[in-house]
Amino acid sequence: MGFPNDRRYILLEHDAEESPFKWLQSLDSPDLAFIIVDPLFITPRYSLEIDVDTARLIGTNKQEACAVMSIVNVPHEAPIRMTANLKAPLVVNVETRTGRQVIMGSSAHNISAPVFTELTNGSKPAARKEPALR
Repeated sequence: MGFPNDRRYILLEHDAEESPFKWLQSLDSPDLAFIIVDPLFITPRYSLEIDVDTARLIGTNKQEACAVMSIVNVPHEAPIRMTANLKAPLVVNVETRTGRQVIMGSSAHNISAPVFTELTNGSKPAARKEPALR
């Protein structure tokens, strides 16, 4: 949404072994990259409903064809306080590699969810739940 001229990206693994984080690198602007994470890594209670219009835009009506990613914000002065945007995830059709950022209307999810809060409380990432299509 915030980068309308950047439409092509590549997903790259993070350098650290077994890291839950990945890089979403723009192919249109070499200086633009986002750190992303599976929202279930942040909270095992994460759920997402994808509306029919969004499903059409990314070219699928199958839940299992969708991958969901959250953009991570890492404060330079205190990386331990990184947050993930759970309110506006990226939804990608893994078959066609077409994606879109989706802003959820409900207030169930936070735009700045602390990444390490749940983890330091002993929670473990849950198994991936497929997004529901409405």
